[in-house]
Amino acid sequence: MPAHALPDRVARAALAAHFNPGLLAAGLAEYTPAEVWDQRVRHDGSGRLSAYRPREELAQAERTCSFIIPSDDEWPTALAGLGPACPLGLWVRGREQLPRLTSSAVAVTGNRVPSERAAARARDFAAALAAAGHTVTATLAHGVDSTAHRAAAETGRPSLALLPRGLDGAHPHTHAPLLRSVLANGGAAISLYRPRTAASGSTLEASAVLLAALSRAVILVEALDHASAMHTAEAAVDLRRPLLTPPADNDVRSSGNARLIDAQLAVASAAPRLALALPHARVARAGDVADGDLILAAVGEAGADYFNTPYIAHPEPFDPTCGCGVCCLLTDPGEVVVLSQGDPWESCDPWPADDRLLVVSAQHLPDRPLKE
Repeated sequence: MPAHALPDRVARAALAAHFNPGLLAAGLAEYTPAEVWDQRVRHDGSGRLSAYRPREELAQAERTCSFIIPSDDEWPTALAGLGPACPLGLWVRGREQLPRLTSSAVAVTGNRVPSERAAARARDFAAALAAAGHTVTATLAHGVDSTAHRAAAETGRPSLALLPRGLDGAHPHTHAPLLRSVLANGGAAISLYRPRTAASGSTLEASAVLLAALSRAVILVEALDHASAMHTAEAAVDLRRPLLTPPADNDVRSSGNARLIDAQLAVASAAPRLALALPHARVARAGDVADGDLILAAVGEAGADYFNTPYIAHPEPFDPTCGCGVCCLLTDPGEVVVLSQGDPWESCDPWPADDRLLVVSAQHLPDRPLKE
């Protein structure tokens, strides 16, 4: 590396200040961040990049918050799922808390103007998740997200705030006291954007994707179809994060929930008990499912196809002569395992042993029954 080359952290901060990471992926696959920055400066006809002072800008910004990069111990490993779109770095307040918080992050999000039922559910879900040791993770937006932070605080547990602007302020600005409360309670705040960056449509959308990527599971409490919170839900689907949403009611404000459930893109649950198990979900072969495991979805190339009714597995040997009306239809099945013999259906539930399922191991399930 040339003597004048920027340190990796400084180069990443400079690139992040000007470019979407996806636009740099090809260059970063071949060159260091410092080399990519030099290339961009040389080819910048506007003079905007050559006038930028990377070292001075980073030093000034780090008076407000820390800039962490993938080589730092605090870097959230879950972000690897973003592939080429993985951020070049993150701006953080509460850096020392970050590894503990992100190791069990569960996003709770929804409408900015929720129904009374949704507001109550946001409190119930967030309080239950926090009490169980999960980190409630949300924006500071009015409605479901801010309610989730406050509910977590009432349990005495820290939460993780994600902002679509620089961490020198809050979004919305009226929630500056809430941001201070999150930090004072042992929580942390994260942003893709350096201080003095204002919120915009593009920062809101990118932050919605980051919210899903940081989380082990996403709880969409209530959302109008095409509302901001739906960006997080759709990112969860794309990133193969388990997604839970309460069943839609007749209120138009839950139209997004209805679409996700109808398309079997989310598991439906009106109460928090299933949400407590969801962060422990894993993909397993049908032949490896153990007695007592919870079956959430079939998993194919397109992702998870959630069942309307998750069920507890009780594996049994396959018997094509059992008379249930289903097993006899498998004429040349290869290795097959029966995961249920009548619950929640009236027939057996045979699966080719190599099919993949989204399951929660029995040891991670709450003591009480999961049926609603």
